[in-house]
Order: sequence, then structure tokens, then C-alpha cells
Amino acid sequence: MPGTKIIQSLAAGEFLFREGEHKREMYVVLQGRIELSKAAGGHREVQAFVGPGELIDCNSLLEGLSQQIDARAMEDSLVLVINEDNLEQVIKMHPQLAAKITRALRDKPPAQKETLCAGSGHRFLYQSEIKCPVCSTTFTVCKVFQYKLSVTGQDSDFRQRYRDFEPLLYSIWVCPACFYANQCTDFPNLSARQKKLLQDGKAERQKVFSGTMATPGTLEFALLAHRLALFNSEQMAAEPDKIARLWLHLAWLYEDGGQKKAALDARARALEYSQRAYFNSSRKLSTKQEQQLAYLIGELHFRLGQYAEALDFFRRAVVVRGGSAALNEQARDMIALTKKWLNQPANLPPVHPAQKKRVVRGEQIL
Repeated sequence: MPGTKIIQSLAAGEFLFREGEHKREMYVVLQGRIELSKAAGGHREVQAFVGPGELIDCNSLLEGLSQQIDARAMEDSLVLVINEDNLEQVIKMHPQLAAKITRALRDKPPAQKETLCAGSGHRFLYQSEIKCPVCSTTFTVCKVFQYKLSVTGQDSDFRQRYRDFEPLLYSIWVCPACFYANQCTDFPNLSARQKKLLQDGKAERQKVFSGTMATPGTLEFALLAHRLALFNSEQMAAEPDKIARLWLHLAWLYEDGGQKKAALDARARALEYSQRAYFNSSRKLSTKQEQQLAYLIGELHFRLGQYAEALDFFRRAVVVRGGSAALNEQARDMIALTKKWLNQPANLPPVHPAQKKRVVRGEQIL
């Protein structure tokens, strides 16, 4: 495309491209901020904001697809325009772009490539069809581009925090036909016995959870999906550590929604199943799992105001031979804090370190 500028400047409010246009180009934002939006029900639905160093639209250049969104400059911006004529030249001038483009394409589903998912932050998601292992229904889910996630810290109860995205909202898949729900990593992994139990329990699930599900990616959907996953886990007699993990994730979501009482109740259930896993699991715990689980049980006791019990389990986490030195240090800090609060009036809430700053030490288990 002779004469096309490699660097294109955009004034605030100017469109880089419009939905439906056929431009065999991709773009790298060099300066400024680009809004990606789509028409939805008579209004504009913002899909994402793209900043310096990020790619826009890898489909049109490589596959000749029409644009599915509008791209508009939110402020004065500069973009690098890449097309078939200058691709080789651009890569020679900026060899780091070759790796960036490769990474952007690497995780695209084979047939669909990257398809925008509904909801904000779509640049972290792509759509894929999956088959329900219980009723064989095929349906579409949103999957997360794991390599795009950027961890900003970790809370004292092992919740990881990410920049500009919350993968927990997409962590449960729900079959729309039989209401089988499970964490996406575990969704296809059912034993013959579990499959039979879930097939037999279909009518019960549909009776309890009948109705229209909320939009995936919303807090409302995530809350209902986790409750449904817990219902399924009980039906198929899942291991207690799995049920504990779902209750803890549900507590995090309740906290995000400002539902403090529901969050505390969910933490109490997470504690119940964590203790079952610690004392009565049918699977032998590794040294790492034993230490992490002991610490987590201590943490849950502490957040529920049960300081004597918390102290016991923080001490258990410290004495595990061969455990993590970082988690040992974290447990020792909590032992000192818990001793302090054991001597405080019962009506005073503890000031947990996590309320002051996020903990970035330790290792993720949930």
C-alpha cells in the first residue's frame, strides 16, 4: 500500500478505524490512549482501552477480516501502522515486535482466532467452544489469556491480585443445559462415578437453579456460578480441599461486592472444609501443601476472630520441616500479632497486616 504512513497521528476523538471497515493492518500504540468500543443495543459498549506498547487488531492483516469494533483516540495519540507492504521493514527496524506479534497470536484458538468476549477488559479473553462431560452439550465460554495477566501482589489468604483484570469472574464454567458447573481447570476432569452422580442430580440442579443466568464476567454471574459449582461438588462428593477452595473464592467475591456478612459465612465454610482436608483428606499432603494449608487455616481462624485456634495453626505452619522460609516468616509475624490480639477486648476488631498492605510473600495454593 504505497504512500501509507508508518506513523499515524490522531487527535483526541479521531477514529483509527470504524466497525465494518476492511483494512489489512495492525497497529501498535506508541503514545496516547485508544478506546475500543462496539455498538450494543443502541449505545456504545466500551470493550477496552489500549495504551503504549500494546497491539490492536492482529486479525485483519493476517486473515483479511473486517473490523469488529471502533477504535477512537481518547487523547492525542501516535500509532505505528503495520501492513503487508511494510511488515518486513517494520520488523527489521523493530525486531522486538516479532516476538510481541508471535505472543499475541500464540494462544488464539485454532479455528476462531481471537474473538472478542462480552464485558470489559476483553483483551484478556478469547471465546472457545467446549463440550459438557455430563450431558455432551456444546457451548461457548470465555477463556483467559494467562500470559497477559500481570500479578500486582498477593493477599495474606493467598488471593492473587492482577493489574486491570479479575480472572476470578471467569473461573467457573456453567453448562446451560444441565447446569453442571466447575472451575475451568477441572471442568472436563470427571471420573465415571462423578459423571453418573451428576447425571442423576440434573433434575435437582435445574430445580434449584432454574432461570436465566447473568452475563458471564459480571459479579452477579460469578457469585451464582460459584454457588452452583459448590452444589455440584457436594453432589459428586468432591474432595474437601476443592470445596474449601470454592468457598474461599466465594468469600473473595462477596467482599468485592461489599457483602461482609456473606463473606464471613463463606470463610467459615472454607475453614470447615480446609480442616477436613488437613485432618481427614483421602490424599496424602506434601510438605508444601501441609504448611500452606496450616497457614491458611490459621488465617481463616484469625479473620473470624478465633485467635487461640489461629495461634495453634500458625505454629503448625512454622514447625513443618522442609517448608517455605518465606511462609515461615509470614507465619511468625502472624503468631506475634495473634498473641497481641488474644489479650485485647473482644469487641475490638484486629488490624490485620493485609488491611494495611497486600502481602506479596508466600506461594499461591488456591
